[in-house]
Amino acid sequence: MSAGVSQYNLAKKLSITQSGLSRLLTRTKERSEASKLPLWDPQLYATEPGRGPPEQPLSQEQKDAIIAVATQGRDTREKQSWQAISDGDFDHLNLPIKLSVTRFENIMYEAGYARRAPGFKPTLDDAQRERRFQWALAHNPDLYEYSDGLGFDFRRVIYTDETPARVGEQRGMKRAWARHSEIYDPAVKRPKIRNNCALQFYGSFTYDAKGPYHIYGKESTEQKKLAKQALDEENQRNKEQREKLVPQARAALRELGDANANSRAWAWAKRHELKRGDRSRGGIDGYRHREEVLKPLLVPWINSLYEEGRAPVLLEDGAPAHTSKIALEYLEVSHINKLAWPGHSPDVNAEEHAWPWIRRHITQDFMPSTCEQQCRAQWAYEWEQMPQEIVNKWILSIPKVVRQIIAHRGDNSFHDGGG
Repeated sequence: MSAGVSQYNLAKKLSITQSGLSRLLTRTKERSEASKLPLWDPQLYATEPGRGPPEQPLSQEQKDAIIAVATQGRDTREKQSWQAISDGDFDHLNLPIKLSVTRFENIMYEAGYARRAPGFKPTLDDAQRERRFQWALAHNPDLYEYSDGLGFDFRRVIYTDETPARVGEQRGMKRAWARHSEIYDPAVKRPKIRNNCALQFYGSFTYDAKGPYHIYGKESTEQKKLAKQALDEENQRNKEQREKLVPQARAALRELGDANANSRAWAWAKRHELKRGDRSRGGIDGYRHREEVLKPLLVPWINSLYEEGRAPVLLEDGAPAHTSKIALEYLEVSHINKLAWPGHSPDVNAEEHAWPWIRRHITQDFMPSTCEQQCRAQWAYEWEQMPQEIVNKWILSIPKVVRQIIAHRGDNSFHDGGG
């Protein structure tokens, strides 16, 4: 905190939790940046009678030395400010003052650094680069010339994603001292490793509209039993319907002289059965995705957008729940258009940009036995509070990313700047 006041003491003075104060400060800073209004007025912190002597100034060379220590490697970048001071990381610099946490952080902020979430980009092979390149060409935002914006309109897209509350993970997101352009540097970025989770938040949005959200909980034994029973009954109905319609279809094809009229491919087979998928990581498969999100929430919302005169197209990543036979067949019969999506492509994925709003304002280590209700309430609140302006700004940045993908022929060795 500024002016020598710690978050702990201020939270205690205001009778609120320290985490609540931290979220308030973060949200205030984001609103300030969005409105381009100054968050701090230097005159408020000018030295006045009764405030003590002014701090002894540091030379630029001394400030640069402090920054060099704080950014020399992953460990120092990720270390909390108080810990760096406590560990004596800067003692060897022989500074003329005892460096405080506030002074250290002000030096970092003035130099353009902030505590940022490390970036993640997957390693791509040649085939993956080519698929990304061809996808970008097919969805080029420009039609006649570079930056004319007359090509594919990404404002049509329905963006969806999940974010988990993981059991056994550190409290909050890992942060590191970095400039915005450095979040993908080797000493900052981190591999994306997900532990098993108890809850998952699913959300959807498009330009100028937030869609429905859903919170997946852990599936109980009874729920699994009922789901199996329902799926068995659905498969039986599908089999009976197919056995009834196939003879009619074959008769029609024979009338047309089709050589494949008697093909065995028409008959019911094991491959036509709808099955539950792997639920070992997160517990979400195609069946739950269809029953808890697509049927009651997402498809009705997309249909309402059609009624408004829009032409929405759905974007989902390659998670097994999204690519399952159950989910894809339901979207097909519901006449929902899906946007083709190449694998290993987080560049314009909702999770990489809009989801940090949710993550920054919740605690990610909720234990399901004690905090599930708290987690659900917090997620729902933050989803409602997320400004549409943040969503719109991110969507409007996507054409720039696609142009970068084209310029790099499918590679992801660039900083998209869309966050």
